Amino acid sequence: MGLCTSKEAVSESSVRRVHPLNMENSVVLTINYAKIPNKFKRLPQNKSCGLIGLQNLGNTCYINAAIQCLSNTQPLTEYFQQNLHNHELNVQNPLSSRGQITNAYARLICSLWKDSYQKSINPIELISMIQLWNPFFVMNSQQDSHELLAYLLDMLHEDLNRVKIKPFIEEKTFDQQPNQQQANKAWSDYLKRNRSIIVDLFQGQSRNMLQCMVCNTKSYKFETFMYLSLPIQQDAELIQCISEYLKEEELDEANQWYCSKCKSVQKSKKGIKLWKLPNILVIHLKRFKFTSNYRCKLRQLIKFPMYNLDLSNYSEQEQATYDLYGVINHSGTLHSGHYTSICKNKDTQKWYNFDDIIIKEIKEKEVQSSDAYLLFYYKNSVDSYERQSEVMRSSLVNSQISLAKQNSVVQSNNLIIPNTKLSISKLCVSENDQQLTTPQIFGKKKSLKTNKLTPLPIKKPVFFESDNQKIQ
Repeated sequence: MGLCTSKEAVSESSVRRVHPLNMENSVVLTINYAKIPNKFKRLPQNKSCGLIGLQNLGNTCYINAAIQCLSNTQPLTEYFQQNLHNHELNVQNPLSSRGQITNAYARLICSLWKDSYQKSINPIELISMIQLWNPFFVMNSQQDSHELLAYLLDMLHEDLNRVKIKPFIEEKTFDQQPNQQQANKAWSDYLKRNRSIIVDLFQGQSRNMLQCMVCNTKSYKFETFMYLSLPIQQDAELIQCISEYLKEEELDEANQWYCSKCKSVQKSKKGIKLWKLPNILVIHLKRFKFTSNYRCKLRQLIKFPMYNLDLSNYSEQEQATYDLYGVINHSGTLHSGHYTSICKNKDTQKWYNFDDIIIKEIKEKEVQSSDAYLLFYYKNSVDSYERQSEVMRSSLVNSQISLAKQNSVVQSNNLIIPNTKLSISKLCVSENDQQLTTPQIFGKKKSLKTNKLTPLPIKKPVFFESDNQKIQ
């Protein structure tokens, strides 16, 4: 958050190797894949793709850091490398970007992983599309990397949602603790409206409980989640933060629950239980604290495991462990800070620090720091990640429809933007070709106007002169 202030990258060195799982490395993804092979842990390869930097276009380090971590999410990158997104674009979805963000993201990812001697790439096409569809990211000031990541994953999901017509599903609540059958039904209902590569990889299920502290009436319901936002108070282990997040807590006056039995708003408490664990687990450490009269950044060191993060005791449904493969770091203050990322390359099995265009190999012990803001884990207890589908069926017909509709939005190699027509070849520029003036992309842009799309609210970030400054 605040203005970007870059720092020198860490020194270059090597890290230890890990033993591979028994995987189906030869499997190539197809449009009707039933599962995605887990290739995170494998023997080091002779090649080293994916080690290309991203140019900072002016306070865009928060975007670059998020992209590098997603780029090193092996199953997601493989999906785009196989061009499967071309068959699943849902350009008629009113919640989507008509495929524009996804197409720009796919082209950038493929450029990052092609066999090339390029040192850096200009991500202007993707950033332009993000700014076009969400005014919050238009302003020429650094935003929050977690908010950007959440928005980007949401748009990828909606662009690639395999559900063309969403049925109405009534939200179900339970007055007694629900069982596994009811959890499965809730997940199935969710899949009737949401099925995509993002659901397959990033989404899990939790069971939320609310209890009236006057009459003890309880209400349960199942919800999906894409990341865990954990509170931090003092130096601690990550597992302690997870326990703190999941324990029952009393709600404050602003969030009290309306009790159907008491027929009024009452003092209440809530509790969360993880049920179905995602294949890719994103953990958000809440380092930025905001209250009605105070803003600060929490600098506590949260020790997180590199291998075998065990969430078995926190899940009702499965025994699962996770290995770390990516970290987004935030250094500096609320007023002046800088985002970088650290990722484990799937080919070399080594750790690298990504600081915009600067990439350096680092030691494994250097991954831990008090700057850690977002943690990316993959489930290491399985050899493959299953496709989430209410009913497994061929999607070839829908794929052909999607391609036809996509062609009405993207014609030839030109991407159509309101009042602007930018050539793709000019939007993705290498460092060597960066001779011309970078196009202005941070000014005001008009939103796409359709009868179905609802304008997004514009948020105004607040910055302060120091980490801990009281509001007058």
